[in-house]
Amino acid sequence: MIESEDLDFTGRRVLVTGAAGGIGSAMAAAFAAHGGEMVLADFDGEAIEQQAGELGGGAVSHQYDQGDAASIAALAAAVGPIDVLCNNAGIIQAGPLLEQSPEIIQKIIAIDLTGPLLLVRHIGEGMVARGRGVIVNTASQLAFHGSATRAAYAAAKAGLVQFTKSAAAEWAPYGVRVVALAPGRTLTPMTVPFLATEEQRREGLKHIPAGRYGSREEMAKLALFLASDAASYVVGETLIADGGYVLL
Repeated sequence: MIESEDLDFTGRRVLVTGAAGGIGSAMAAAFAAHGGEMVLADFDGEAIEQQAGELGGGAVSHQYDQGDAASIAALAAAVGPIDVLCNNAGIIQAGPLLEQSPEIIQKIIAIDLTGPLLLVRHIGEGMVARGRGVIVNTASQLAFHGSATRAAYAAAKAGLVQFTKSAAAEWAPYGVRVVALAPGRTLTPMTVPFLATEEQRREGLKHIPAGRYGSREEMAKLALFLASDAASYVVGETLIADGGYVLL
């Protein structure tokens, strides 16, 4: 049975990236509601500052570029010791593979795979030294099946799943848990363009046994669980939350 203290993050510093909107903002709200000391980061400096202000409770904000190694290092240095990292920031740029330039492909890989790896490397160093910490990487259902117009994105998220396993195996002996959450089709500002028409929404639902799209709040609750003491024996796993999409 999950006890209330299992979900208590009082006194823990929680860094959420991509927290200016979408799943990231819901994650920030969920951890703050359970006592977390919130550190929010995003590419959009103005939006993340506003988000921190609305969240209150002493939340602080940082602007950074996940596609830039120096910016990631600077973020890690600025935030200081972190107890929980929700490694959530990412982008989606869909299109036929033959129509995507090498520059676009490299950008997707940099932001959705290389950037998260580098941030884990920086934040995880302190966790290993202190002998405690949790990292929740945001992957995707597309890590587990193909997509005709999201080849680079799917490849990056699949890489993040394997990275999660490898980092977990390496750091679990030091008291650091690394896990991942793989959201399915979730209604966020990032995904709305792909569900803009009634036809797109109907077609999308055909592939979801649950018969609906997920919500940001549902994904945030799962991240909260994965980072909590209730999941203390969960190491290296990726929790797929997609309404059953990958079953078909």
